[in-house]
Amino acid sequence: ANFTSEQMISLTGKRALITGSTMGIGHAAARGLLEADARIAIHGRDIERVREAIRKLGHPARTVPVCGDVGDPAECQRLIEESVTGLGGLDYLVCNAGIGALSYPEDLTEEHWDKLFNVNCRSGYFLTKYALPALRESRGSVLLVASAAGICAGPSDAYAYAVTKAGLISLAQSLALELAPHEIRINALCPGYINTPMIAAENAATGGQIHRFVEEATPLRRIGT
Repeated sequence: ANFTSEQMISLTGKRALITGSTMGIGHAAARGLLEADARIAIHGRDIERVREAIRKLGHPARTVPVCGDVGDPAECQRLIEESVTGLGGLDYLVCNAGIGALSYPEDLTEEHWDKLFNVNCRSGYFLTKYALPALRESRGSVLLVASAAGICAGPSDAYAYAVTKAGLISLAQSLALELAPHEIRINALCPGYINTPMIAAENAATGGQIHRFVEEATPLRRIGT
């Protein structure tokens, strides 16, 4: 949506790291925060895609490129350190990076399961852990981007993804209680199916299964935009 300057919330001086912000929900979130005058660390796994995302966002003076695999705790620590250094602190951490991997129960491998859990769920903990010193200083907040799939079951071959997102919701609830005495707020966002590149690829790979499921399960009978 487009807002007038009078309608926009000013985030001048605020600093945020948004993981998975080269496309989809993360990219849209980065655009919104930049329009509100915040400074953002743009993250992805490929540095050229990060640079391209920054070019498209159009505010190079208020963006910092960071690159790494959030499924690796050591990389999570490095991403936080680079973001805090580049931004001069941290007010908001948005854990948005995720992968969608479709598999039936009898086909799911241990490697597949571990990668899905590490990227989608475990990363939320380690990113928050390493961001705590900066967040305590700023009395900042964390947003864990989960999914409606973590609340109610979706297509049968998306069950492993749903489990990781349910874990992320539980993590947000527990961390909110743990960190409230430090005035650090933790929330989980649970979007439904949104027309992102990840969903488009999964829909194509399953012969339109996701769009059919959304049409049957939602009142508007269409995928989110």
